[in-house]
Amino acid sequence: MKRNKINLISTTNKRKLLSLLLIVTSLLILFSCLMENETKKKEETNKKNQIFLAIVSSSLTSDCIYCTNTQAFQGSCTCYSDISVGTCTGLLSGPAKSNSYKVTCEDITSSGVWQTTEDGKSSTCIYATCPPEAYRAAFTAIGM
Repeated sequence: MKRNKINLISTTNKRKLLSLLLIVTSLLILFSCLMENETKKKEETNKKNQIFLAIVSSSLTSDCIYCTNTQAFQGSCTCYSDISVGTCTGLLSGPAKSNSYKVTCEDITSSGVWQTTEDGKSSTCIYATCPPEAYRAAFTAIGM
């Protein structure tokens, strides 16, 4: 008789343990879903903020250097004066790069040979006449 009682207690404990394990597993799944939803909400908020900043920054202007290839003597560069910061976003991949941080066309175009447009808003150099500073300014995060 004692043997049956021990087995009965053991079976009851097993059921309780299984129930507890099921509850804990369900809570973990629920927590995971909540965290995933929170992450998605944060990503959406970040995207909205980036769009908002892009719209707002369109009223901010700066000089911008853009080079078709960041290796000196292999691409042409154009320096744009006083353009919307939003239009001079750094390209993250490929050989072309642009930068508006700590860049002034006056400084960049003081060396090398540049062709300036009639309105004076941009200057362009070709691979044979662009100074290394132009390429450096285009592809480094700190500009010049």
